[in-house]
Amino acid sequence: MSYVHKCLRPDERVIYEATLHWIIYVQGIAFALAGAALGYEMPFIMARFFDPNTAQALAHPVAIVCLLVAMIGIILMLGAYIKQVSTELAITNRRVIAKYGYISRATFEIMIDRVTGANFDQTVGGRLMGYGTIIIHGAGGDISPVDVIANPQGFHGALMGVLGRVPGRGRDTDLG
Repeated sequence: MSYVHKCLRPDERVIYEATLHWIIYVQGIAFALAGAALGYEMPFIMARFFDPNTAQALAHPVAIVCLLVAMIGIILMLGAYIKQVSTELAITNRRVIAKYGYISRATFEIMIDRVTGANFDQTVGGRLMGYGTIIIHGAGGDISPVDVIANPQGFHGALMGVLGRVPGRGRDTDLG
């Protein structure tokens, strides 16, 4: 069970949950593919540009470098996976909740009636791919920016919808 669902109060329900975008895996995938492709192609390249004795002498060190590049890619993908499963950002009918970290954990919670606004920033690439950064503004400070959130506009819209139902901010209805 996720942190958000564990800390819900009896009268509280989740309105929107955000996830990190798959783009966080791209760097690791690029390294892993580059290492694998270089490892596969390097014997052919070396045979073309070097004499057989030199190519034979370089084969082992080049193979080690290619393996290291591929392993760096795998480590980067593992780190991205851990970041993805250990980051939670949710809007409930009572709070905005953010949780970061797996071994060490940082959480931020702002009551909906204390939220003063929110921003989402998207680069050109972020707009094309559907990711961005969310910043929640509260009466006591801001939630740290959460980068690479999938569909930041959806999160922003859901938050604005909840804020519009807060008594004294728009139409006065019960959030429950």
